[in-house]
Amino acid sequence: MGKIAWRALLVGALLAFLFAVLFPLYWMAISSTKTFKELFSIVPVFWPSEFTPKAYKAVLTSPAREIPDLLDGLRNSLVVSGATVFVALALGTLAAYAIARLRFRGKTAVTALVLIVYLFPAILLMVPLFAMFAMVELHNSLRGLVVAYLAQTLPVSLLVLGNYFRSIPAEIEEAALVDGCSRPGVIWRVTIPLSVPAIASVALYVFMIAWNEFLFAYILLSDPKKFTAPVYISYLHSQLHTPWNQVMAASVLVTVPVIILFTCFMKWIEKGLTAGGIKE
Repeated sequence: MGKIAWRALLVGALLAFLFAVLFPLYWMAISSTKTFKELFSIVPVFWPSEFTPKAYKAVLTSPAREIPDLLDGLRNSLVVSGATVFVALALGTLAAYAIARLRFRGKTAVTALVLIVYLFPAILLMVPLFAMFAMVELHNSLRGLVVAYLAQTLPVSLLVLGNYFRSIPAEIEEAALVDGCSRPGVIWRVTIPLSVPAIASVALYVFMIAWNEFLFAYILLSDPKKFTAPVYISYLHSQLHTPWNQVMAASVLVTVPVIILFTCFMKWIEKGLTAGGIKE
């Protein structure tokens, strides 16, 4: 095959990949604005005759108040995700720095054990976590949900931040120590400013995991007032007559913030994930 044929094949494969990725998002967004007749039409409707915002109004304002509306779920998801990001970065930064820079007995074993936790599927951690949370009364609590998410996100935070810290020349930190800066001061004034790309990529990764997570939230939370956004969508889907336009509208509102954040931080993510792979 000539160069032109290879390029045509590559372009065709790229277009097919983009279609497979973007079409579900398009169908989700367009279905949220369809009328009932168009939504359940035998012939697929790829462009509605008129756009109606009724589904968005229904999920954002719940007159029956059987459960909170989607705004409550989005607020709960934002609180849980923000708290998870803050704690994961605070603990992950200190632990990753200790693993990357300090010498202590059993460092290799500690690193291996932390990473091994990430190999276990989330469903295997669910039963012991639920039992422990029930003992300390953290089940049906947003605080308990944050702790459960840390078990999933801390190992990767340690891995990414630790690799990035190793790529920073140790001489820079040693010079700060010689000038009279303490070890915590070195971390705050030198290491963290140089590690902004890695920290931003880890923060976005942790936020996306906590924002989209469903299993732990569905099992741990029983109070409707504490439902996160994914659990709220599950509630809509589980009704006797599923309001598919409302399910699609809620899915759009939950997906858009993640897409915006990913687009804004894409450059930082690329820097954070590639710079950590540099060997000294």
